[in-house]
Amino acid sequence: MASENVQSSFLEQVKKRLAPNLSFADEVAEALKISRDSAYRRIRGETVLSLDEAKVLCNQYGVSLDILLGTSSEVVPFRHQVVNDTPETFEKWLRSVLSNLETIQSFPAEKEIVFCAKDVPPFHYFEYTELTAFKMFFWMKSVLNYQGLQSEKFKPQLVSGEYITLGKKIWEAYNKIPSIELWSDETTNVTLRQIEFYHESGFFHSPSDGHLLLDQYASMLQKVREKSANGYKFDHVPFKFYKNEILIADNNVLFRMGEKKVAYVIHNITEILMTTNEAFCKQTEYFVNNLQNRSVLISTTGEKERNKFFNRMEEKIEASKKRIS
Repeated sequence: MASENVQSSFLEQVKKRLAPNLSFADEVAEALKISRDSAYRRIRGETVLSLDEAKVLCNQYGVSLDILLGTSSEVVPFRHQVVNDTPETFEKWLRSVLSNLETIQSFPAEKEIVFCAKDVPPFHYFEYTELTAFKMFFWMKSVLNYQGLQSEKFKPQLVSGEYITLGKKIWEAYNKIPSIELWSDETTNVTLRQIEFYHESGFFHSPSDGHLLLDQYASMLQKVREKSANGYKFDHVPFKFYKNEILIADNNVLFRMGEKKVAYVIHNITEILMTTNEAFCKQTEYFVNNLQNRSVLISTTGEKERNKFFNRMEEKIEASKKRIS
C-alpha cells in the first residue's frame, strides 16, 4: 500500500473517533502541537506523519498502529477498558460508559444501540439506588475482589455515592438514545442468582435486604414491560424489544451512528473491549441482524407473547422471594 494511502487510512480511523461537530484539522493540530496548516498537510498526505506523531494520535484516540504496519485483517485491534481491584479503575469504567453514551447521544444523524443481553443491560438497574448499589457491591466484592469488602455484608452505604450518581447519569443518557434489546428467558436469571447467592452465603443483614432488591427488580422489569408495550422510552425515544428462544451467550453491544459503527464486547463481566474495525463491526452487525431475524418482536405488537414472557419473569421473582424468606 502506498505511504499516502496508509496515512490516509490511519487518519480516517482517527477521524471516526471524533464527534461530528469537531474540526478534524483543529484536533490533529492540538494533539500534535502544530499549526492548523501543518495539520492539513498531514491530512492531505503532503507531509508524512512521523512515528512519534502517529503514537501521539494512537494514545489520544485509541487507534491501533496495525493499519500503518499492514497487519493481517484477521487481527482486530481493541481498546481495553481495564477494571481491577482498585477503585480508580471502577470509577473510570463508569465514566467511560457515560462518555460513550453521551457521544452517541450527541450524534446529529440517525443513531441506535443494539444490546444482545445475557444479563439485563446495566442501564436499567441504575434507576434504583439500592439495586444499583447491590450490583456494584457484587461486582466489587465477588468479581473484582476488593479486599476492603471481603469481610463486609451488603449495605448500600458501602458503595460510593459518586458511583450511584454516575449510574443515574448513565441511565438518563441511555433513555435518550433509540435502542434495540434482545433478551432470552435466561437474561433475568443472573441477578436473581446473585441475590439468592448472597442470601445463602450470609452476605445480607436480614432477608428483608433481599426482598427489597427483588421488589426493585420487579419494578424495573415492569418498566421495561411498559416501554416494550409502548415501543418507546421517555420523550418517545424508539425502543424495540425482542424475545430470543436461543440462549444469548454474551453481552454484545453495537453502536450505530449513521455509517459509523462501534462494537463492544463485555469481557470478564465488567471489562469492555471496544473496536471500530470495519470487518469486525460488519461481522458483529451480521450476527446481530441474524439473531434479530430469529427472534420475536414483542414491543408494540405480540401482546400475548410479551405478557407470557414478562409473566414468567414475575413468577421467577416470586419464587426467589419464597426461597429467601
